[in-house]
Amino acid sequence: MERLFHIIEVVVSQKLWKPISLSKQGLSLSHLTFVDDLILFSKASLDQVEVIQSCLELFCKSLGQKVSLEKTRIFFSKNVGWSVREGISSTLGFQRMDNLGKYLGVPIQHDRVNKRLYSSIINKVNQRLSSWKAKTLFIARRLTFTKSVLATFPVYTM
Repeated sequence: MERLFHIIEVVVSQKLWKPISLSKQGLSLSHLTFVDDLILFSKASLDQVEVIQSCLELFCKSLGQKVSLEKTRIFFSKNVGWSVREGISSTLGFQRMDNLGKYLGVPIQHDRVNKRLYSSIINKVNQRLSSWKAKTLFIARRLTFTKSVLATFPVYTM
């Protein structure tokens, strides 16, 4: 993966790859990784598709690997028109998804945060805490158990 990151950094520095901006004068984001997973970000255009494809091809040729079309998905911002979505999806051959779903048990949001979105995590915490016999535990032990349960959720969900 280090090789791919280097390829992406070079192409971004040459202003060929147009990463997404997190805010008007904030950071730009071209890729994120976690273990063996990779998320690529760019402006939604056919020109950018060609740049991304060339980066992936260069990386794959150098290591003798290839992109798995079965595991690869593409997601578009709601600001991208349908004709652009269709063109990019058909060019790349990736399956298009309308909802990001969950990643490692945590909902990946693309809308506003609301209670419903994180209700499954809240329910898990409540189930763990309610399963203890609170009357039989001293306050210090209850506090320790609560901290341990809450501390494991970010690790589990990330």
